[in-house]
Amino acid sequence: MLKKLDWYVIKTFLGPFFFIFSVLFFIFIVKFAWQQMEKFVGKGLEWYTIAELLFYLGINVVQLVLPLTILLGSIMTMGGLGERYELAAMKASGISLTRIFAPLFGLIMLMSVGLYFFGDKVMPFSQQKARTIFYNILQTKPAMNIKEGIFIESIPGFQMKINKVSGENSEKLEDVFVHQNSPFGENTMTILAKKGNLAPDKKDNRYLKMELYDGIAYSDNVKNKNQEERLRQENQYTKFDTLNYYIDISDILNSGKDEDPGGSYKYLDGGGLRHLIDSLNGDYKKYYKELQKNTFNQNYYFAKKTKEVDSVNTNMIFDLKEYSVTDKDRILTQAVQMVNRDQENLNFTQQEIINREKLYSKVNIHYQRNFSYAVTCIIFFLIGAPLGAIVKKGGIGMPVIISIIIFVIYFIINFSAENMAKNGNLDPTIAAWAANIIALPFSLLFCYKANQDSEIFNISVYVDPIVKFFSKFRKTNKIEEHSRYQ
Repeated sequence: MLKKLDWYVIKTFLGPFFFIFSVLFFIFIVKFAWQQMEKFVGKGLEWYTIAELLFYLGINVVQLVLPLTILLGSIMTMGGLGERYELAAMKASGISLTRIFAPLFGLIMLMSVGLYFFGDKVMPFSQQKARTIFYNILQTKPAMNIKEGIFIESIPGFQMKINKVSGENSEKLEDVFVHQNSPFGENTMTILAKKGNLAPDKKDNRYLKMELYDGIAYSDNVKNKNQEERLRQENQYTKFDTLNYYIDISDILNSGKDEDPGGSYKYLDGGGLRHLIDSLNGDYKKYYKELQKNTFNQNYYFAKKTKEVDSVNTNMIFDLKEYSVTDKDRILTQAVQMVNRDQENLNFTQQEIINREKLYSKVNIHYQRNFSYAVTCIIFFLIGAPLGAIVKKGGIGMPVIISIIIFVIYFIINFSAENMAKNGNLDPTIAAWAANIIALPFSLLFCYKANQDSEIFNISVYVDPIVKFFSKFRKTNKIEEHSRYQ
């Protein structure tokens, strides 16, 4: 049961806590909004739509703000109690430091649990809301992501460059370049136009209707044609006054619907993330097993042939001299093509493995982060409260400096470990917990030092034993020693 002293300690903590949380949340959300503002300002969007979208996108800063608030608030609270000698009075009355910390520790435990559920439930919901708003924006302003004078690839299957965008809904285009990306062996098209309009199709909003004026359309019809036929065909282009071109954007729209998570891990809660991790593990095992089997089948024949080569006489398996010039060229060309094909396949396989490992690391880190940030709150309290009791300084001077140093070091370690995991250099589970694992011993050390009333920031505590040790080996002057008795 909480006593009056416990309520007093809690009330002393909650005052600075709410003030610090409000200030830090405002700073972090403004910083995030400033970074994202250029994507939405000047696109014809209402200010409240931009504010709502930025709020839902930036609300995840709570996972950074809460641990820092607990760290700074605990240092200020315990430092203030020590500075006003209230902490000394409590100890003099027989109350241990652990008992003084107990009510705040219980409160921090509740905050940690709340932060976990915030990351598990609220953040996926906020990301889905932001995606819904963005989906509605795409329906009304499809050209919002177009930047003037820059090649963009946000529309699947196309590369576009538009030098000037105008109009209420950014629908008017000038100096348009559009290139249709097609698979190897398929027909392609490149369009240049002086002006154009871009708007959703009135009959089907899954398509963008691009109406272009006064331009040229270059086509490359290579489908079902061999190399010789492709070389012989003439350049094909068509001049037009008006050209209507329809672009399928259903993939973009589907990625913005609430009902369709699109396989994105950021919209999943803990249960969904666990299921996704299990699915990725199963898919990767199947992929690596098939890759191993295909690699073995492709190289088994050549491995057998390699054993037949005489390493002493270096006799060739077959002699090119026995073939005609045409056959020699054909054989050598095929050999070069096979080597290039194998190199491309290996490069593709390597990149595929890297991408799969990165995705698995990102999903696993995102899943573990909800737990690790909750534990971070507890560790930061175990660091901040003892430090405040040792420093005995309240206010916003020394506590702020100490908090910023600890916060910066902690999250440098955290983000460095996560980047190493995403690059395949560290296990993602270890990366998510690395900063907590490193900080935990220091938190326990600070608690021990505070309970023993040790002065860990007094340099003489560390220097004096060293000086005393080396003074034993210093030779004393006998004349000076006897002069004291003369």
